Amino acid sequence: MAHTPSPLEIVESHFVHLAPTHLTLQGGHVHPWLQERTYSLYELREVLMTRSTPYAVRDAVWRHTIGAARLSQDWMVGALGLCMPALRSVARRACRNLTPSGVESVESAILCDVIGRVRTINLDYARLAWYLTRPALRAALSARKHEAEAPVPDDEIGQRESPGESVTANPELLLVSAVRNGVVSTDQARLIVRTRTENVPLAQVARELGVSYKAAAKRRERAEARLVAAVHAGEVTIADALTRVRETPAPGNPEPGLVALTKNPPALVSHSSLPLAS
Repeated sequence: MAHTPSPLEIVESHFVHLAPTHLTLQGGHVHPWLQERTYSLYELREVLMTRSTPYAVRDAVWRHTIGAARLSQDWMVGALGLCMPALRSVARRACRNLTPSGVESVESAILCDVIGRVRTINLDYARLAWYLTRPALRAALSARKHEAEAPVPDDEIGQRESPGESVTANPELLLVSAVRNGVVSTDQARLIVRTRTENVPLAQVARELGVSYKAAAKRRERAEARLVAAVHAGEVTIADALTRVRETPAPGNPEPGLVALTKNPPALVSHSSLPLAS
């Protein structure tokens, strides 16, 4: 049987692919300790893991990466890739003896936790990498506990968690897949995100859309029903959102990505090709 990559493996694959051309920076612009040349984020990951690298340099690289990740989907992949060694360590501890579907659930929980922290962490903190990755262990162990306690039907041993739990745990990734597969529209996905994950009152969103509260509630109810049904049917998966992160939506049909579901995808921070760092 062919190996199915896990969520962390998928992100690492995209990180390695993007780093030489799209995830690059000038060392001297980030911190004087770095050389005056172009670095790829992949190379800088090795630099940051070296014991002799000062913490001030590590934090400077992280501040640049996090700032870019808040504007660019590619750089969000870069931020995840930059802390991948720590995330793999967390996953090894939390995924021991789990089924493949259990590993997917735990690793997805890790990624969602880190993505949330990249978006919200205070850049004035020292040792930013610790604040980004340490809490991921709690998210991973919580997901593992859910996997261990979830009832498994006799004829479906190893089946993943119920769709309802998946939607609650990883709404943005599932909505990325749902939009791509035509289950919900981009506007419907944004409605769900704003009212469910960002906790914006439905009445406020309804006013912004120029519709009644009842109409907005009905619109959201129908979209969520289709989403849950699609998850049940296997048409919407977290892995699909991750494996297709670099695809470009058709003209006139923008879709949500890892960066945000509430606005149009921004332009790439590092768009033009740059030389591979030596």
